[in-house]
Amino acid sequence: MVAAACTPGEGPESIPLPTSADTTTTTTTTTTTTTTTTTTTTPIVPSRYEATIRRTTDGVAHIIADDVASVAYGQGWVSGADHGCTLIDQILKVYGVRSQNLGPGETGENIESDFAWRSIDIATIAERDYDSASPEVVEQFEAFAAGWNAHLADAGSAGLVGWCNEAPWVRPIRPVEVYAYARSVALLASSARFTGFIASAQPPEPDPDVSGFAPPSTSAPSPDFSVLAPVDVGSNGWAVGSLRTESGTGGLLVANPHFPWEGELRFTEVQLTVPGEVDIYGAQLLGLPGIGIGFTDGVAWTHTVSAGKRLTAYLLSLDPDSPTSYLVDGESVPMTAVEHSVEILRADGSVDTETRTLWHSEYGPIVDFPGLGWTDTAVLTFRDANIDNDEFIEQYLDMVSVASLDDLIAVHEEHQGVPLFNTIATGADGRVWYADTSATPNLSAEAELAFVEKLFTDVVTQVGYDNGVVVLDGSDSRFRWETVPGARDNGLVPFSEMPMVERADYVFNANDSFWVPSDEFTLTGDYSIMHGEQNTPLSMRTRQNAEVLSNRAGLAGEDGLFSGVELRDAVFDNSAHTAVLLREAVTSACRGHGIVDVTELAADDGTVVLPAEPVDVGAACAVLSNWDGRYDLDSVGAVLWRETMNQFDRAARTTTGPLFGDQFDPAKPTRTPALLADDVAPVLGALARAVQTMTKAGFAIDSALGAAQFTQRSGTRIPLHGGTGVEGVTNIVEWSGNDSSTEPAPTRGDPVAPGSALRSEGFPVNYGTSFVLAVDYSGDSTQAWAILTYGETSDRESPLFEAQTVRFSEKNWRQIAFTEAQIAADPNLTEEIVTGR
Repeated sequence: MVAAACTPGEGPESIPLPTSADTTTTTTTTTTTTTTTTTTTTPIVPSRYEATIRRTTDGVAHIIADDVASVAYGQGWVSGADHGCTLIDQILKVYGVRSQNLGPGETGENIESDFAWRSIDIATIAERDYDSASPEVVEQFEAFAAGWNAHLADAGSAGLVGWCNEAPWVRPIRPVEVYAYARSVALLASSARFTGFIASAQPPEPDPDVSGFAPPSTSAPSPDFSVLAPVDVGSNGWAVGSLRTESGTGGLLVANPHFPWEGELRFTEVQLTVPGEVDIYGAQLLGLPGIGIGFTDGVAWTHTVSAGKRLTAYLLSLDPDSPTSYLVDGESVPMTAVEHSVEILRADGSVDTETRTLWHSEYGPIVDFPGLGWTDTAVLTFRDANIDNDEFIEQYLDMVSVASLDDLIAVHEEHQGVPLFNTIATGADGRVWYADTSATPNLSAEAELAFVEKLFTDVVTQVGYDNGVVVLDGSDSRFRWETVPGARDNGLVPFSEMPMVERADYVFNANDSFWVPSDEFTLTGDYSIMHGEQNTPLSMRTRQNAEVLSNRAGLAGEDGLFSGVELRDAVFDNSAHTAVLLREAVTSACRGHGIVDVTELAADDGTVVLPAEPVDVGAACAVLSNWDGRYDLDSVGAVLWRETMNQFDRAARTTTGPLFGDQFDPAKPTRTPALLADDVAPVLGALARAVQTMTKAGFAIDSALGAAQFTQRSGTRIPLHGGTGVEGVTNIVEWSGNDSSTEPAPTRGDPVAPGSALRSEGFPVNYGTSFVLAVDYSGDSTQAWAILTYGETSDRESPLFEAQTVRFSEKNWRQIAFTEAQIAADPNLTEEIVTGR
């Protein structure tokens, strides 16, 4: 995760420009003659920071220094060198000044973003909280920004890699700006989801044809929650304890976050070392100091995105006398109006200003939500559990120095700063820990009961919940969050009431709710529904995780005990759980049906995409009969199965219906449902549609996965193994639009048919397995392996941009150079010393 803070100064003009006289850098490499470059015209003073940056295979940075601040300085330097454009671009976003620097955007998207982020106001909140941040946090962010700025001074704006090279908006950054960006990351599952609906929220105008406002609508509000951008980040996290390791000692960990391969939500891999004080290896999101997921010599942890709720929406009943006031228990409460002005750079170089008044309720921003808008009777608002989460920064700073599982748990309890993640961890002592300590709204027991009742009686509540949003009645004060002792902030669930468990066998999470962290037991209790539901069906990916760790898949061998290598290799086993359950039954059914009639499939505009026709599924049936159910490069049948499963929605894949004939059993959550429905017509129709779709796309039904699934790196089409949540593969590779960066990135063509993932070019990938890490404490010394699938650079022309994608394609794990001996022995070792003040 992160570490934080800020230097004095009123703005960018208070920071030395790249040509100013108070930045000193020294660079040394093992491959060239030592050189010293001093960018100064004033007498040299002693350096405040000095760090050694060693690069090993794949460009991984190992930063070592005598103090934590100098390590942060080195990390800032590396951030600027590898991905400098990303940080400054995100700072412009969070401060709402993209239009001023980049123009309005093709369709005005920068203007809308600027107003939205100014209304969310995390930049102002962060600047306020920065003033009271701990000295350690301030020092960390101060040093990181100094390192980033020093690299900019050394390289110049023309020396940056990526799309901002020589851009006029590249400038030195303030430490508090990095801090504000870090705070915005915590809003990923909350405020950030609503940014598309804040800037246009305006109260209704009086109707000139009537006295006052138009008569209220007689129809019930029907907001369209399906338009909300999904929290398009996921993960698998595995921790195996000493009872399940081959040696009977130590623990094993797999970190497998599923994140975008483009934009700001990429990771960078790094080691941070202060001899005798800190030695940690892992990954962090671009542009942030510290480590988000990783390991030390005594403890390893990873995160998965929690299924719990990070916000609650409120449907406000407006005061009949004023649409800018709302009723709570019959009393009128006025909204707060804030005027925001955004400067806009036009194509001719001129700058104009647009001003809007945006509104807040007691909960947060007013939103102009599709299907509801802002009428004279109702409007939507929301409250964010992470808007005041300054503990987030403090927690991840402390996590850099944890030495044991007990240390890790203690830091979680002290700060309660995890914004939106489950934690899965193991220690060198062989214990494992699962916890969902995410920031979670705390409703009273009475409010929870009232909310659950509305799930069965109120359409808006039902539709919101089905789309991942808890919608509460803003006119009822019972739904205000309840403040209880021990919580990080007012209105949140305290650590003592969060779901967690410590074991010695294994725990995992794959983004379903907390209640099934193992195939061996369930974690049930009086937990808030805001943490997620209990006794509910699991995703196919979660069930395949359980299949692997329980060893029903046989990947731990006959003894059922994992070695580090066995667990590592299980990450890319690529078995599809839907195929494990259904492939044999489907092929048995299709052998007796050579011809299947399909209906016409039309686009939204009525254009016929696939005709009504008889389809011969005999050859497709033979392909599936010979397939082993995996999503490897040479897997013939994987494309066909994906297109077949894509015809069924999540409900059909998890409960009784057109695909499964047996019931979900809460007593056997990882094993039910499992039987093909008696009526095989739906699955045979889906198979026939898959044949049609593949034919239209130009792929033979016996095409191997590697011929269709790929990513584009440095102009090279690289075939990829892995699957999607639809098939139930643990190793996810797919496409995502979850990217707020202004960086130009590859696009993809249109699907060949509605409901299909297939394009004429195949299955392009820009999301999924990202930083994948395996850690082994079960031997005489710590061993670890990793792949950062998209590489350590934003330079699309660099060999590093594609090297690890090829490594991932080949399942070619890189052993991590963690010790001094391993680093020194790396055949690609380079060394650079950076100093500054």
